[in-house]
Amino acid sequence: MTYNQQNDLLIIPDVHGRTFWRKAVVTNKFSHVIFLGDYTDPYTREDIYQRDAYKELMDIIKYAKEHRETTTVLLGNHDMHYKSELFNRLAEGSRYSYSMSDEYAKLFNDNDELFQLAYEADYEDTHCLFTHAGVSSVWYEDNKQVIGELTADNLNRLAHSEEGIKAIAEVGRMRGGWAKAGGILWADYDEVAASEPLEGVLQIFGHTQNVYMQPVHNRHIACLDCHRAFLLSEVIQMVKGPSH
Repeated sequence: MTYNQQNDLLIIPDVHGRTFWRKAVVTNKFSHVIFLGDYTDPYTREDIYQRDAYKELMDIIKYAKEHRETTTVLLGNHDMHYKSELFNRLAEGSRYSYSMSDEYAKLFNDNDELFQLAYEADYEDTHCLFTHAGVSSVWYEDNKQVIGELTADNLNRLAHSEEGIKAIAEVGRMRGGWAKAGGILWADYDEVAASEPLEGVLQIFGHTQNVYMQPVHNRHIACLDCHRAFLLSEVIQMVKGPSH
């Protein structure tokens, strides 16, 4: 579904057990909040552990249920490998917790109606597509028969069929896989940046953490995986320049 946002939208990139989202949802003015996925599998070097991530995920689910009409919660690759056994067999990610896999799987599947793969929003004159890792046009062309027209609704349907899960589980060479390009849960920023841009769309995603903890972007895509929240107006100004 596409929402025409007259007010701002708050974007929460990869959480991985971090707590920055809590302050963001109470200190910013917005009409809708979107989480970009990857709630599980924290980095122990940050002194965050699986039980911490599990608690944060439970609280994100609680928040989403309490603000159902104004919250969108996307799945990341670190979430889908618990939610789907097929996805896990095809593309298990790093830091996968075998000891907590059953608990995570139950949490995701008991709250299946909250989670999706993609979201669209029009803000002023910009049409935005949100996914966890971005849509490489190479991947889209290879999977066009499965996806159909490139819409958030059609991308969301991929989570509910075997052929769809196989498509989103594709991992490109930049991430250690063998596919021509990674899917919307696995594409590296450089894969998306190197492919032909999607016409008339600003893509916003996370997944590829910048070593300097700064967003990276060009005129068509913005990768926000840097441990803080963003307002959509801020992202559009960043991408299009202050004259926008």
